Amino acid sequence: MVKVGIGRLRDRVSQYVRRAERGETIVIVNRHREVAVLQGWRGRRPRSQRLLGAMKGSARIRGDIVKPVIPEREWFRS
Repeated sequence: MVKVGIGRLRDRVSQYVRRAERGETIVIVNRHREVAVLQGWRGRRPRSQRLLGAMKGSARIRGDIVKPVIPEREWFRS
């Protein structure tokens, strides 16, 4: 964890952003008082660019996937 004043951060913001991106935590101080934290983004996992397999692992199958949801006699109601 690194503490940095607002003025120093303003002068070297790209340097501190790169450090945060690598996993370091940057604490921003204003007049010796901690006011903010700069950390790397932990966003979503990148999805596959291919169509097949893009949704892999995003759903769970419960029960019988072959059996119809409604009984056959209700398929074609008149």
